[in-house]
Amino acid sequence: MEIKNFIKIYDDVLPLSIIGNIIRYAKTKEFQETKVGGEDKARVDFNTRRTYAHSLTNISNSLSTAHWFNFLQNTFMTKIKQYAIDCGMSDPVINSILNIEILKYEDSGFYTWHTDHFSSSPRTLSCILLLNNDYEGGNLCFRNPDKTKEWEVDIKSGRLIIWPSNFLYPHTVKPVTKGTRYSVVSWAL
Repeated sequence: MEIKNFIKIYDDVLPLSIIGNIIRYAKTKEFQETKVGGEDKARVDFNTRRTYAHSLTNISNSLSTAHWFNFLQNTFMTKIKQYAIDCGMSDPVINSILNIEILKYEDSGFYTWHTDHFSSSPRTLSCILLLNNDYEGGNLCFRNPDKTKEWEVDIKSGRLIIWPSNFLYPHTVKPVTKGTRYSVVSWAL
């Protein structure tokens, strides 16, 4: 079986009207420089990653932030259950969503090849929900760990990509060449 078979793509996960509302919400929020590495060694490194994040939480003074966290958490958990079925897993062993962030990649924004599992943050599944498609570049790409094959995920608003977070799934976000790329990322344990 090919590694690629465990990268699942789900289209039209949310109606475009809701995606538009998430983007409008994001445009009113403050974004922070993102870090790389496990939580205990995390640091800003613009040679590895140039993107900005707005973290969502259900423990917030902002009802909008709590709403979007709960809404997206439910969306991700529903699709993770579908992912488990699609991959033939009898027990998906997913207990919770670790966190949810809205990411913003501006012109020249990128993230070099990496995996999402760290000893200080042992993630099981990774999820990316593509929000918009009015930008150029910024493609999500995967490759085999031995670097023999590489493939690109087509950009489509409302597309959710789910895959194992471990070392077998290195991925990158190519540099944005025009516009701003918005996406929502989450990890499950």
